[in-house]
Amino acid sequence: MPESFIADIVLTHPNAPLAPTLEAVPHASITEESVRPATTEDVPTVLYRVTDVDFHVFETELARDQTVAEWTQTMDFGDTRMYRVQLSPATILVSPTLSELGIHVVNSESADRGWRFRLETGERDHFGTLWEYCREEDIQFELEVLRSSGAQPIDEQAGIKAALTDRQRQVARVATQMGYYDKDGASAKDVAAELDIAPSTLSSHLRRINATVFESLFAVESD
Repeated sequence: MPESFIADIVLTHPNAPLAPTLEAVPHASITEESVRPATTEDVPTVLYRVTDVDFHVFETELARDQTVAEWTQTMDFGDTRMYRVQLSPATILVSPTLSELGIHVVNSESADRGWRFRLETGERDHFGTLWEYCREEDIQFELEVLRSSGAQPIDEQAGIKAALTDRQRQVARVATQMGYYDKDGASAKDVAAELDIAPSTLSSHLRRINATVFESLFAVESD
């Protein structure tokens, strides 16, 4: 059976799909159910499943969201509603790049102010190319998990740890222990408070940590 690689990655950008709505209602649980490519515009229509939210507030924010061209509620199950959303041309989409790279989206769901993707590919370096693309487009990229389905485990932890500073290892350890990378774990504000730093400082640390991790995993060796 061919080896494949699976990564859980959180992507954040002010113009990512529903980003303003996610910022306004960060505790909402939103799952992308299906995507229908647009026929006349280079933006898709997406069906979202939404739970754990005040729906009146959610719909008010949808109406203000610059990434949303049109939306309609399609189903109401009480504590869960389905929404069909046509995204606007202002929306930053990673799906075309994922398709070009041959990366399959297993699922995607909201994660604080961004989106958590479970991605699968037969070539680990595809994730490195995706990381480079996100850096060029100023999309915040956080790697949560990287694993292999093959017989050979991904075991580069020692090299990665050595590449991190003592402070970065402390930040990564505290964030992990507090469940920051878990769906229902601590928020960035909680982790920053535990470390006695500002949330913006925590964000800077996490970006540098992720950059170091990816440079260690995917750096191209020079001749």
